Amino acid sequence: MAKAIDIGTCFIVGAEYKGEKESFVSERDAFFSMPNEDLQLEMLTKSGAFYVQKGDMIYVVGDDALKYSMLTGDVSNYRRPMAAGVLNPNEEEAIDMIRVMIEGVIGKASYKGEVCAATIPANPVDASFNTTFHERVLTQFLEELGYEVRAINEALCIIYAENPTVEVDGAVLPFTGIGISFGGGMVNLVAAWRGKQLLAFSAGRSGDWIDAQVATVVNKPVSKCISVKEKKLDLNNIDPRDKDFKTLQALDIYYNDLIEYVLKHFQKEFKKTEAAIDEPIEIVVGGGTASIPGFVDKFKRVLSKTDLPFDVKNVRLAKDPFKCVAQGALIAAISQEKKKKKG
Repeated sequence: MAKAIDIGTCFIVGAEYKGEKESFVSERDAFFSMPNEDLQLEMLTKSGAFYVQKGDMIYVVGDDALKYSMLTGDVSNYRRPMAAGVLNPNEEEAIDMIRVMIEGVIGKASYKGEVCAATIPANPVDASFNTTFHERVLTQFLEELGYEVRAINEALCIIYAENPTVEVDGAVLPFTGIGISFGGGMVNLVAAWRGKQLLAFSAGRSGDWIDAQVATVVNKPVSKCISVKEKKLDLNNIDPRDKDFKTLQALDIYYNDLIEYVLKHFQKEFKKTEAAIDEPIEIVVGGGTASIPGFVDKFKRVLSKTDLPFDVKNVRLAKDPFKCVAQGALIAAISQEKKKKKG
C-alpha cells in the first residue's frame, strides 16, 4: 500500500500497515568493521548477525554492530554512516552501509512505484552545508528498490502524527502548530498551518552534541555519559548525593543550553517570514533526545523566558517520541498513494 522510513543519525525506523495495524521496524544506524579472518563468517552466520562482506572486510550492521563492539572492547571500529543528521562526509563506507540498512529495514517495494515517504532534515541555520546531496542519494537508493519517493521534513511528520490544532472563530483547524524533532544529530523544527509549512529549519546540535560536551567537561568517555543519561537522568530531579552528580549536572546544563539555542534560532527565523499567528498554538516535541524524563518541563521553563511573536497554549511530548516521525511519514505516504489511485 505505502511505506515510510525515518533515516536518523542514531536509528533508522521503517513503517507500514500490515492488516489493520501499523508495523514498525527499527535498526541502529551503525556498523562494525573487521577483517575477514579464520572462521568469522561462519560464526556470524551461526549467530544470526546482520552483516555484509566487502573484499577482505566484514561489516556487522545495526544493533549487532554495537554488540560486537561491546563484546570485543573495540570502539575504534564501531562507526556511524550518519553525522549531524546527514550522511557522514568523513566516513568512506557511509553510502554503502546506509544502502544496506535501508533495504534491511523496509525491503524492496511490494510493486513498482509503491510510495515511500522518506524523512529529510531541513537545511541547517548554523552550518555552511545544505541537505541536497543527502536527499538525492537516499532518494536514489529508494528508487533503486522500486519506490516512488516522497521526501518530507521530519518535523512536519510530527505534525501529521500528533495533529496539533488551533481554534479560529469557533472552527478547529487541524495540523496547525509547531513540531520539533530532537534527534541524535540535529534538531528539526517546523511551523505549520493546516499541514502546510510556514517555516522549517534545522540546528546542528542535539543529543550527540550534548553527549560530547558533557564528556569533555566531566572528563569521561562519551559511552559512560550516555549510560548515565539513559539510566539516571531526570531533568526534574538532579540529586546532589548521587555518585554521578557531576555528570547529571552537566547533562542538565547542556539540555538547558540546547533548548535555549533552538528557541533563539526560532525567534530569529520566524522574524524573517511574513507569517502572523494571532491564536495561541501548541508545540509538540519528539525524538529520542526529548524522551528523557522531565524534558517537557525543562522546555516549558526555558520557553517562559523566551519572547516569541505568538502565544503558546501548550507543550507536549509526542505519544511515542521514538516512532512519531516514521508514523507521520506513513500518513503522508498513504495520502500520496491514494492521490495516485484517484488519478
